[in-house]
Amino acid sequence: MHLSIHCQPLVQTTVDVLLVPVFTEDVSNSGSLNESLPSVGERLSAVLGTAEMMGKSGQLLTLHLTPGLYATRLVLMGVGAADKLTTQTMRESVAAAIRAHGMQGARRFGLLPRWGALPPQSFVQAAVIGAHLATFPVDCYRTEDTRPVQVETLTVVTETADDAIHEGIRRGSILGEAINFARFLVNEPANRMTPTHLAHHAQEMANDVGLQTDILNEDKMRDLGMEALLAVARGSVEEPRLITVRYSPPNGGGRETIGLIGKGITFDTGGISLKPAENMEKMKYDMAGGAAVLGAMRAIAQLKPNLNVIGIVPSCENMPSGKATRPGDVVRTMLGKTVEIINTDAEGRLILCDAMAYARRLGVTCMVDLATLTGAIAVALGLRYAGLFSHHPNMVEELQAAARAADERVWPLPLDDEYRELIKSDIADIKNVGGKYGGSITAAWFLREFAGDVPWAHLDIANMAWNMENKPHLPKGPTGFGVGTLVEFVLARAHAANGTPGS
Repeated sequence: MHLSIHCQPLVQTTVDVLLVPVFTEDVSNSGSLNESLPSVGERLSAVLGTAEMMGKSGQLLTLHLTPGLYATRLVLMGVGAADKLTTQTMRESVAAAIRAHGMQGARRFGLLPRWGALPPQSFVQAAVIGAHLATFPVDCYRTEDTRPVQVETLTVVTETADDAIHEGIRRGSILGEAINFARFLVNEPANRMTPTHLAHHAQEMANDVGLQTDILNEDKMRDLGMEALLAVARGSVEEPRLITVRYSPPNGGGRETIGLIGKGITFDTGGISLKPAENMEKMKYDMAGGAAVLGAMRAIAQLKPNLNVIGIVPSCENMPSGKATRPGDVVRTMLGKTVEIINTDAEGRLILCDAMAYARRLGVTCMVDLATLTGAIAVALGLRYAGLFSHHPNMVEELQAAARAADERVWPLPLDDEYRELIKSDIADIKNVGGKYGGSITAAWFLREFAGDVPWAHLDIANMAWNMENKPHLPKGPTGFGVGTLVEFVLARAHAANGTPGS
């Protein structure tokens, strides 16, 4: 769906719904709000301060207006105190309002800017991202009882639109579309998003935004010695793919090359170590790390940071069959290390280790991997923070800052040397699981073995990639988590190297 976003004065605006942020201070002093909205002052005064609208974050109140005014409906969005307004609050408030009224048929929305503590660019960017996220159709295969959110326009209602506002619109659109692209990849059923299909979508995206691609098939992976990746793939009739997407800035980008690596298991049964049947249908989202990398690369190509970025997505299915890898099998990775496979359901680290070795061969100077790697991360951190692991303190700080800028949450966890002892194998260099304790940490330690001297960080997003319950701003389904963090990480690196984050 194409969402048109522009600026326009209120007197020239005609929309179905006008979104109005309301601060807690407006309850006791509504003067500035009344001035911004002529003809509705009395109605505002009548509702402000009631239990329905105290200006608290998350509150929504709809007022139906007299025909002939600038909007059919006025939606008051509580956003909290003006001096504490955050981009997360704006994004979620706009998304919730557009979802609620979009499902009722509204297509033209307006937004009255009230900056609070936010710079205009940040305010507008957050609102535009929220508008895009609200339009994503998680129920796209439903043929009955459908209520799609089909937004046509979002008008930023302002007398003067400076460069900051236009930049907020541009960046918000790029990021919102990139996150929705990742959500689309994750949301597709596994029969419609095989490794071959994923490679096809990556190729189409790359062609659209001017990225280079290189997609390896099974034979090429075998020639490179990627036994670990192919051990996971061998149980499925679907062929594996190793997807590489490259961004090179017009002026060369210097010596730094960032590698972004995302797990791309398009369906995970657990293999011979079969998962329980309950909730297995959700295992289509086991490629959310790969989807986040592709979404980030889409945005990076449009934002044009002045450094080189390579996105790598190893993709296959993990299926049981007569050809499937068995517990106890030993494989040799591309790096030459041997791995004893204790549990075939610990497959993500097996495909990532070969992808990391390949990234090093391509010359990356630092790398970040994202993966729905362990259920243990949800036990450790719940459903609020992704796990962050790295043997480089600077990368931990950079990724925490990037996540904050993207309104995503990550939390650093330890990688002490003692945990390495848990993945020692009796017959090979390492084994792919370390027992029942510290599962997310031992999984990260396994990956650390393949980073070598390259600065590396791992994000375990298994608890963040899929929203488990319907929320006003976000339906049950894929979240697109990680896209924003990766983009902000790359932009910050570009800024540090060149003095400019991108165009």
